[in-house]
Amino acid sequence: MTQRQILTCLRNLLSRDVGHAVKRKALVANASLLQNSCVRNYHQTKSLMFYNRFKNRKEVKKKSKEDEEEKEIDAKLVEDKVKELDIVAKIPYKINVATFESKTDRFVNRIFNQVEQSGEKNQETFNTAVKIYKLNAGLYMRGHIEFGELALGKLEEYELQYNLEVYKVIFSIFPEGKYLPTSKIAAEFTPFPRQQDAALQILTKMFDNGVIPDEEFGSMIISRFSQRSKVFTRFLRMLYWMPKFKYMNPWPIPRPPPKDPIQLAVLALKRMSFDLETKVTVVNDSKEGETSSIRSGKFIASAQSPKQRELLSRHPSSKPIIVEGEHYVYLRKVCQKVFFLKTDPEGEITRDDPDYYKALEEEDVEDMFDFTTPLSGEEQTALVPKKSVHEQEDGTVYAMCITSDSSKESLQDWVQFLQTTNSALEHIPVLFRIKDADSLLKETIRQEEEEEEL
Repeated sequence: MTQRQILTCLRNLLSRDVGHAVKRKALVANASLLQNSCVRNYHQTKSLMFYNRFKNRKEVKKKSKEDEEEKEIDAKLVEDKVKELDIVAKIPYKINVATFESKTDRFVNRIFNQVEQSGEKNQETFNTAVKIYKLNAGLYMRGHIEFGELALGKLEEYELQYNLEVYKVIFSIFPEGKYLPTSKIAAEFTPFPRQQDAALQILTKMFDNGVIPDEEFGSMIISRFSQRSKVFTRFLRMLYWMPKFKYMNPWPIPRPPPKDPIQLAVLALKRMSFDLETKVTVVNDSKEGETSSIRSGKFIASAQSPKQRELLSRHPSSKPIIVEGEHYVYLRKVCQKVFFLKTDPEGEITRDDPDYYKALEEEDVEDMFDFTTPLSGEEQTALVPKKSVHEQEDGTVYAMCITSDSSKESLQDWVQFLQTTNSALEHIPVLFRIKDADSLLKETIRQEEEEEEL
């Protein structure tokens, strides 16, 4: 082997060792980077590899356990929902299921709850709730539609449904200038329809309760929705028609109606009495000491005119008189139960009578051909006294009453009270035909349906 070949081999060996050293340094640097990073390193010790496997297995078990728990919760929810549906299907009436409540609804409800806990339910506390909302709602009044709907629902609870100032306070929650149309053409396309519908709800509530808006309310509408909006059109219609019909009722009822049941009974009886001479008498322990049969804490409001006393005095003692009821009379959503002292209709032909349908045909024929002309001769007729307003087709009404509890005992006390001013009533038998007003209505509807079928 020559000297040249020996030198070549030594050079190759040295270069190989240098290359291995460089590669070794690069591997060490890469290993340190891998340990510092989250990249998986294949050059790990056995203990580290076992720990990583154990850790991954623990995470898999935890995840599987969470999945099982979620499946159990879902199965339970489905089972509860199925039970609710079964209950709803079995019950004949509808159940109001609570819906999801948003953050705005919770915020709005919390305002009224805090105000109601701090004070009584009156106009001052209502205005305080609106002020709290304005301070917390921001510049653009976030959630003012939801707050307005809730405030309108609280008016009856606070007894403020007839107060115009309260409606102005509710309408003031709409921000000024935000919902104005940019042009006349834009106004025709009803911009911001949801906000305008919410404002229309306030005006509809005012119309239902008979509250007439004023000029200040109109200026509030113009500053928020303009003169070309649906809200302002509704305002103009209310301002035109409502004052025309405000004083047309011949039997006005105050707003709000009185809470005293005696005053309500007197108003109802006066409203039903066509005879101007009718006198309404209230009997109770505090006013009528001689009527010891009237029980404590109860009252009887009786209505009778001199003409009714005259008719009752001429009533034959062999024919009974009927106490009929109960009938409903409403005074601004307040129900009153009225009873009548009357007779059965005279000369009425029942369905069992064979001449019933023949009489109906004769009535139709008379209605068609019973007419007179100026050229026809006058026939001699007997003088028949004109019937009074108390003598109706279904019987003659002798008296009306409203009692505190609408019981049979109170009606017996009413008949005893009438005997003090109607001596003929002591010798006339009295029958009590007392039914619920709903059953009377159903019976009347059933009779009309049967007549239509025939």
